[in-house]
Amino acid sequence: MKCVSGLQFWKSFFSIADAYHQPDFEIAEKVYELGQIAQVCEKLRPGQLGQVEFRGSWWTALCLDNVVLLPGASVRVVDRVELILVVEPLATAQVRALRPKKRGEIAA
Repeated sequence: MKCVSGLQFWKSFFSIADAYHQPDFEIAEKVYELGQIAQVCEKLRPGQLGQVEFRGSWWTALCLDNVVLLPGASVRVVDRVELILVVEPLATAQVRALRPKKRGEIAA
């Protein structure tokens, strides 16, 4: 029996394993529920964490768009980073864009 160092073993193991590893985006979508719909429970502001209800549970969520998502708005899950869902607005009617107010404009 040939004696192989630990480093040589792991190098050979990963070179064999890498040949078989191909990312499967269809599986990733099923595992992480990408593209599914969630409901905003707590206001989501740009770059800040909020809460959404997703599949019967409350999740911490983050929206990277420059909009404020109000409670009750529907959002699409576009990514998951550990226990944080990254979401995007589903309908523009349910969001309030962050834009400078013009002189004399009434706040929404």
